[in-house]
This record gives sequence, structure tokens and C-alpha cells, in this order.
Amino acid sequence: MSQETAVLFANEAFYLTFTNRDADAMDAIWSTRDTVTCIHPGWPPLRGRKPVVQSWRDILANPNAPQITCQNARAYVDATMAYVLCTEILAGGQLAATNIFVIEGGTWKIVHHQAGPMPETAPEPPIKKPTLQ
Repeated sequence: MSQETAVLFANEAFYLTFTNRDADAMDAIWSTRDTVTCIHPGWPPLRGRKPVVQSWRDILANPNAPQITCQNARAYVDATMAYVLCTEILAGGQLAATNIFVIEGGTWKIVHHQAGPMPETAPEPPIKKPTLQ
């Protein structure tokens, strides 16, 4: 399996915890480092593993928490660090999200998540190809 595929798999596991409302699985996919961070939409930044994991436990235990799915995930890998840019789909709209991963014990673990509102139809900017002059 390529590293890009492995990171996308780890990212999908992150979103699967929402579907299953599995707080223990959410805990397991986060790095054990204390340098983890998270910015939930509308929240102040959370710093440290304990407050980050507790925030997810609280969200997943809330029966009114939205169902979230991930679309358009793209992984960017650089040795022992990677990030995924994706779109989170909720009943009330969509969010742009960034998930950052590190290799820990041979497995990609999340160290940062941030999501924020985005327009319903945000076109991808065109990629300019270099030209020879």
C-alpha cells in the first residue's frame, strides 16, 4: 500500500468514528503525543491530547451532534508527516477540513484537525502549467 493510500485510510477511519459514534476508536486514532491540537468550527483552539480527545468524546456522546461524511479527500505526504484536505458534508452545509498526520509506531496518527465553513460550490482554482518561453 502506498503512503498516500495509508494516509487516506487513516483519514477515513477518523470520519468512520462519527458514523459509529465510537469515542474509543476516536481516542485510538489520535497521536499519543501531547502536542496534538484541534480547532472545531466556532471553538477556540484546543491544545494537548487530553482536552482534544475529551472534546471528541463530548461531541460523539451528544445525540444532537451532526452526522459528518468526508468527500474529495486528497493526501499530501512528506516522509513522516502528511496532511489531508477534504470537504466535510453535514445536513446544514459543508466545511473545509485539514487533518494532519504523523507516523507513530508504524501507523499514521492524527495530530491536528481543523474545519471551517465554506461556500456550497467552491470551485477548485485552475492549475497553471509552466510554459517554456
